[in-house]
Amino acid sequence: MSEEQNCMIFDAGDFHLELRAKIYKGDPVINNVLLYVKVDSNGFAGTMEMEVGSGELDGFIRDVLNMNKDLKGKAGIMEPYGDHCFMALEIDRSGHVTVTGMLRVSAQKLEFENSFDQTYLACLSKKLAQTDVWQETV
Repeated sequence: MSEEQNCMIFDAGDFHLELRAKIYKGDPVINNVLLYVKVDSNGFAGTMEMEVGSGELDGFIRDVLNMNKDLKGKAGIMEPYGDHCFMALEIDRSGHVTVTGMLRVSAQKLEFENSFDQTYLACLSKKLAQTDVWQETV
């Protein structure tokens, strides 16, 4: 996922996230999105593809935008089949955002948890909202 084109890059201290979505419009399969995920959390890193639906991706983006607006709530996205890889964010009452997740490729598994200040949430929201930049429609 080294291509910067169609890539959403987010940095929050020692947490780094890259996302790129390839959406197969008109595909009758429910999981019509390949979501390329690259995570680096405190030096532990992993890259994988998650197969999710466009509705789940839209919901994740909407929930992150609402978290930024309301400074409360949760957002998450998970593969409904296979290894059930996931990524979730939650903001606590003191304004810290905790991101957790699990990526798996074959026998390799990366579970991660990291926290960052709510001030980073505005940057993440802005980048996620620019879906035309980081999503490719096929």
